[in-house]
Formats: sequence, C-alpha cells, structure tokens
Amino acid sequence: MQSSLVVVDSTDSNERLLVEAGQIAAGTDTPLVLLTRITEDEIVENAETLQAMSDAANTPLESNSAREVATRFASQAADEAFESVDGTVEYDAVTVVAEEGEFADEVIRVAAERGCDHVYVAGRQRSPTGKALFGDTAQRVVLNFDGPVTILTE
Repeated sequence: MQSSLVVVDSTDSNERLLVEAGQIAAGTDTPLVLLTRITEDEIVENAETLQAMSDAANTPLESNSAREVATRFASQAADEAFESVDGTVEYDAVTVVAEEGEFADEVIRVAAERGCDHVYVAGRQRSPTGKALFGDTAQRVVLNFDGPVTILTE
C-alpha cells in the first residue's frame, strides 16, 4: 500500500473507523490522509462568530478559519484513536470545502492527488428513497474509486 485516505466526520463510528485504519496503517507502515469536509455556510458562520466574539471582547482575536478548525478536529480525533494502536501512525489532515452531494467526488479527487490506494469511510443507514434523493457518499465512493474501500457502518 502507498497510503490510505480516511474520511473523518462527527459520527459515532468515527473513532472505530480511525482505530481500524490506524491498526492497518501501523502494521503495514502506510501513511494516512485524514479528510474532513466543511461547507461554504460553515465558513461564513465561523467568520461571523469570530467577528462577534472579537467585537464583544473589544480586542482582536486570533483568527482560526473554519478549515483550520476542521483540520484540527481531525488531528485531535486521530491522536485520541491512535493511542490504542500498537505502533506509530503517520498522518496528514486535509479539509475540503464541499456540499454533501459533492463530497464523494472530493474524496476520490484527494485520494488520487495524494496517491491513496485505499479509502476508509463510515456508512450511514439510509432508506433506498433517501439514497436516491440525496445520494450516499460511501456508495458513490465504492462505485467510483479505483481501489479497495472499507466501509464501517454505524
């Protein structure tokens, strides 16, 4: 394996997914790419919140963009999950700006850019109608990624 991409989110299965990927990565000496997603709305909301806090405190606050916050979340989640892994796990955290329907394409794009030959993603329980109307990131990754995909369901 060259490297693997792990989709990091705030689902209940996130830690289990990171531990699974971390164990395999440590055992095969494979680096991981941790991918998080934020939306344009979250970027605007984050900027407005920081500005309001700065105005209320009457002092400039150190600016942390929504992308930096998401990347830090992924790193902290990984550090906690990898504590239980026997061995060292190298990783790089990346955040993309994408809406739900575009995220699978971003997963595949980042995996290709980073030379990842394996993807780990959490699957969600959705009705067939929900999948048809809104799509399913895990399903789209499985169908379009040219390599193995590990799906951990909640």
